[in-house]
Amino acid sequence: MRNRFLALAIVFFLSIALFSCESAKKPTSLEQNSLTQANLSGPKKRVGIFAFKNKSRYGQDKLTRAAVDILYTELEKSGIFDLYERADLAELEKEFDLIEAEKVNPLTAAEPGKLVGVQFVIIGSITQFGIKEEAIDYGLYKKKKEIAETTVDLRVVDITTGKVAYADSGSGTVERELKRFLGFGGRASFDETMADKALRSAMGQLISNLVKRVDELPWQGRVAEIDVSNGKQIAYLDAGRKSGMPLNAKLVVYRVMGKITHPETDAFLGYKTKRIGSALVFDWTGEDLSLAEFIPDSAKDKVQRGDIVVLEKDAGKAL
Repeated sequence: MRNRFLALAIVFFLSIALFSCESAKKPTSLEQNSLTQANLSGPKKRVGIFAFKNKSRYGQDKLTRAAVDILYTELEKSGIFDLYERADLAELEKEFDLIEAEKVNPLTAAEPGKLVGVQFVIIGSITQFGIKEEAIDYGLYKKKKEIAETTVDLRVVDITTGKVAYADSGSGTVERELKRFLGFGGRASFDETMADKALRSAMGQLISNLVKRVDELPWQGRVAEIDVSNGKQIAYLDAGRKSGMPLNAKLVVYRVMGKITHPETDAFLGYKTKRIGSALVFDWTGEDLSLAEFIPDSAKDKVQRGDIVVLEKDAGKAL
């Protein structure tokens, strides 16, 4: 009788031990998103990522740093962007903060495109983060579920115009389940990896669309220098082998003649431009420069340093 009781006790406590091992499940994402390699349709877009803002009450710098790191890594994996380090964008970010706070008139601010050479910047905010609990109590058996939820907003801003080219929002949810029986099992204590997984889930919803939409935006480059060879005007363009500038690419060359503002509100509407010719890329020189022969629209047109170049297929689209 005593041996039988001992055997039952051993089985009972072994069952509890096994239950305890299975009771604290690792957080699992409810949303799984993966970024597929995109095809480069032209020169890489120069994109910068501003520091994220955390409008929730949780995590502060930890969440914002994680969000930027996730975004930077995933965009780098796409292979279609020329990404700028955050340190290189410090002055540009200050300028945008002043403009958004209406402390600086965008018309009198420094030309942002000239500060670092990026074409677009990504501005992100963690607009919501929360943890909620769902509990079931059956006396000897207790079950508790922790759920972490987050929402991330992204904006892609055209540096040249200061206008939002694309905006999106994504939400992520991660849960962890804890079970206890007769006092045995997992104990509730929030795991910080849940915050990271919820953030990655939210970012996963955004990144594939972000890559596609930014890749669809027209590429824009600049004439960095000019030369004359055998009577031909040669333009040095600020995109080369590393940025994916294709040889024999056909470009259209524009010159910015001035800014256009609304007659009543004085709001910036765009630039007054003049087409001065076309160009054909025939060689690379270094990793970040290509050579193109300039073909003027009229005999008096001459290419200048700072002129804008776009792919022929994007000619006529807003600068």
